Amino acid sequence: MDRFDEIVSKAVVLDLSGVELFAQMGKNWMRQEYNGIGPEFFPPELRAKVTAFLSIFEPAALIHDLRYAKSDGGRWAFNFANREFLDNCRVCANDRYSWWNWKRYRARVVARMLYDFVRGSKGWVAWTEAHRKRKVN
Repeated sequence: MDRFDEIVSKAVVLDLSGVELFAQMGKNWMRQEYNGIGPEFFPPELRAKVTAFLSIFEPAALIHDLRYAKSDGGRWAFNFANREFLDNCRVCANDRYSWWNWKRYRARVVARMLYDFVRGSKGWVAWTEAHRKRKVN
């Protein structure tokens, strides 16, 4: 099993919101759309480092990337995708660390920081760009 399959499997085991997208899309398409943690405009080397550092959140990031790939360009779906990302990141943090472990709460703070980034202006640009790209294809 390669790393991508492990991420998919973890999302399913955790029953993350959005796993139903996996049944709608082929694995090759999912692999193509998943770019790790960080926006497309990050250089690949930087995104690889961020992804390695924040690997706990990869299952949530996969679903988030798939939501963006299916962007309708609207505000409601944008807000939904980002809130789902936050909720899924929290599930990942809670799964990794017990309630008594301080690292759980640190991971949840990082999840909130990631959420604040994706719901901001750069996230909106990425969302609308994904919609434009989808319309062209």
